[in-house]
Amino acid sequence: MPISTRCLATGLLALAWASPALAQPAPADGAAGAISEAVQGGASPYRPPSAASPDPDDAARAKCEALKEQYNATSKKRSYQSSGPATQNAQGRTIPKIERDKTRKQLQQAYRDNCT
Repeated sequence: MPISTRCLATGLLALAWASPALAQPAPADGAAGAISEAVQGGASPYRPPSAASPDPDDAARAKCEALKEQYNATSKKRSYQSSGPATQNAQGRTIPKIERDKTRKQLQQAYRDNCT
């Protein structure tokens, strides 16, 4: 029994000696305290100013202007393009497959959907 009491006393003595070293220091006042807390917490209160985020209204307005410019840049005349190989009718004549170019109509629809 005397050995266990001696071990217990040694353990308590070691614990009492180490506990002040393991305790967190009291936070300092002012800026030093804020920095100390941030370092201990893993965060930095000093961050560079973030870049100004673009205004959503300005971005939408710019997109609408770009669509409008693209629409106005397309020709107002109808244009057609070949959509595939020509076909032959019952009389033996070849008839080309053509489609109307839809880019102007698509731009107009995109402008209506997004900007009106």
